[in-house]
Amino acid sequence: MGGAAGLVATQDDVLLGRGTYDYWAGYWPTSDFQPFAGFINGTRKHVVTSSVPAQEWANSTLVTTPAHDYVTALKQGSGGDIGVHGSIELARSLLRAGLVDELRLVVAPSVVGQGRRVFESDGVQSWTLLEVGRGKNGTLFLDYSR
Repeated sequence: MGGAAGLVATQDDVLLGRGTYDYWAGYWPTSDFQPFAGFINGTRKHVVTSSVPAQEWANSTLVTTPAHDYVTALKQGSGGDIGVHGSIELARSLLRAGLVDELRLVVAPSVVGQGRRVFESDGVQSWTLLEVGRGKNGTLFLDYSR
């Protein structure tokens, strides 16, 4: 997987929910934190929302159709992987629809105390661990396949 660079290297498209998009559009366009800034600023971003975002960001497309229909069509096209970054509700909806083929999880060595779960408690899902990577600061990069 190769750490953060390997995590994003195969992604040609990124799906973002409205909250993540609004937050990131105010930060990443002027960031020099690599490799992620170069990646996220240059990659096609698909913003799943029912309203127009507060600000524009290069390479962004507004998605107003149901996420599962849009992603199904996007997966039929040519190109690399489609990533979902920081958008828990969007990731949950795609997991429920069976549209997630692979999970690349980043586990940072920080304890917040609480947070939202990616997986809902409405059923068992089986995933196979493909690879484990470790970053300089103890971050784990976990790659799972359905």
